[in-house]
Amino acid sequence: FTGILAQVGAANQVLTDDVEATGAHLDLIKELARTGLTEARRSVFALRPQLLEEGSLQSALHRLIAQIRTAAMDTTLYYEIEGTVYSLPAEVETNLLRMGQEALTNAIRHANADEIRVQLVYDRDQFCLRVRDNGQGFGVGSIPSSEGFGLLGMSERAERIGAQLTIRSQPGQGTEIIVTVNRK
Repeated sequence: FTGILAQVGAANQVLTDDVEATGAHLDLIKELARTGLTEARRSVFALRPQLLEEGSLQSALHRLIAQIRTAAMDTTLYYEIEGTVYSLPAEVETNLLRMGQEALTNAIRHANADEIRVQLVYDRDQFCLRVRDNGQGFGVGSIPSSEGFGLLGMSERAERIGAQLTIRSQPGQGTEIIVTVNRK
């Protein structure tokens, strides 16, 4: 949009002097506006994951796990739901799904795990998302900041929705990510 404003200023300066230059600036303005609108629509669409548009958090995670199962054939994925399922606010579900995606992606890419368990626990007063793998694990305090963006993003998402994020891991012992949020 900054480019559009600059082009409007340039077109305004040459408006009376050079009709051809004015036309070229207006064409560029039109193209920049179209591109900006397309990007803005894409960004808004990305705010609510398509997996959630088609159903609930538990069905979105189920579909995500099914996709990962086909891609990571040497890893066994388990998925279980405990308690009576209830819906959470849309922002909470979106952030929980993103945290679950990040935890699964990390487990597949970095853990060298042959087993990953995803568990949703619906208690009366709180909800819990747990992702546990039996991979190589890591020292929680020893991650270089350049490599910990995913964990940082999870932490920021948890804070945003008032959830508690717990990361348990030790070298050779696997990793467990637990996100707990109070039901409101």
